[in-house]
Amino acid sequence: NRNSSSDLRMCDVRVHPVTKRLARNFDGLLQGIDLLGSNHVVVTLALKTQHRQTAMSPSMLEERKERQAELVERMKCFMAHFDARDVWCDFIDPFAGVPFRTDSSTTLAECDERYRSLGFEILELGCCKALCDDKFGQCLVMTSAFVRASAKEVADTLSILEQAVSGEQTTVITNAAQTAGQSELVAQAVVNEHSIGNQAALLEVQVEP
Repeated sequence: NRNSSSDLRMCDVRVHPVTKRLARNFDGLLQGIDLLGSNHVVVTLALKTQHRQTAMSPSMLEERKERQAELVERMKCFMAHFDARDVWCDFIDPFAGVPFRTDSSTTLAECDERYRSLGFEILELGCCKALCDDKFGQCLVMTSAFVRASAKEVADTLSILEQAVSGEQTTVITNAAQTAGQSELVAQAVVNEHSIGNQAALLEVQVEP
């Protein structure tokens, strides 16, 4: 199913091929991963919020928590897609500012100056910093994923990030690469059980051909 126009208006997905300069910016962030050894990209996902993230209030903090949880669920689906193809992928947990599953000697917070190299602005407001972009201004939460692939190879997968992971159960079925005449069908069943706590579970199902 195609994403609704409302989903697309509420998010912004961008892809950046990793260059030597960009790789230096993230040195130490992903231990054991050589970002220049093969093609890698950084994929950023920004979700629009109703509140400016510098307008501190209980409603802003609650919305921020909910939208960051949505970032995590979308990124989990994105990562599962590449796991099924044996392609390395990881993302920055927006709650902690560290890679979701890769060891790291540093952090990448939302207002980190390194995000300037990915097209975001970091506003110095005296008491704090604020993330800003040309689409949502200061009304956004954001995180990023790293994928061992080219921009062309990830282009068809961006719809996973653009689609809201909420409400009814969503199933994403992907085909693993064929090797030596053998193939397998990998079904990624994403079961989303939304309650007030907005919790979700990711279920991977292996289907024999």
